[in-house]
Amino acid sequence: MACAYAVFIGTGHRCVSDPTPTISHPSSDRDTAVPALRRIPLRPPPIRQHLMGSLATAELCDANASLLAKGELRVLQPMFQTYGQCRAFCGPIVTLKVFEDNVLVREVLEAPGDGRVLVVDGGGSTRCALVGGNLGQLAQNMGWAGIVVNGCIRDAYEINGCDIGVRALGCHPLKSNKKGLGEKHVTVNIGGTIIHDGEWLYADSDGILVSAIELSL
Repeated sequence: MACAYAVFIGTGHRCVSDPTPTISHPSSDRDTAVPALRRIPLRPPPIRQHLMGSLATAELCDANASLLAKGELRVLQPMFQTYGQCRAFCGPIVTLKVFEDNVLVREVLEAPGDGRVLVVDGGGSTRCALVGGNLGQLAQNMGWAGIVVNGCIRDAYEINGCDIGVRALGCHPLKSNKKGLGEKHVTVNIGGTIIHDGEWLYADSDGILVSAIELSL
């Protein structure tokens, strides 16, 4: 007797066949293998870490108390939301100061990132977005490790699919102005923390650190 079976996809689970069990049919002179169905939970996508390795921000703080005391290692205020596939990332900082205008953001991201992190001081404005899905994809393609925005993003669903790390104050559906105003490679102040171009940034689920030098444990 021929036997057919199906694979079912359900919310949060995937049903797959297990061909081990058999059922004996009295009317038949042979046993027919009937695959049993076993529910296996679908695993969430792995949280990616870009370049961080084992450099957790909490451990970096514990191991560098002297740098914290001297202000050479600084902790950003816990005011950022997490986006992107890379939940932990680090790299040399490129600074940008703009206000409700993202022309320079695109201009900077069009250059090879080489594992760097773009820190955008948008003045803390929550009236429009400075980074959207297209810029998130551009940053991924050009090799940027991450983007930190003192402002908002949009197209969060698209950015969450990009293989980069993104931190922002929140989301806003309105696009920004396109006047090209702003400054590159300048010292910025984000939430009371001074950040210089060329310093190092370390981000994970515990927070964001800015260091005058590259750190190690």
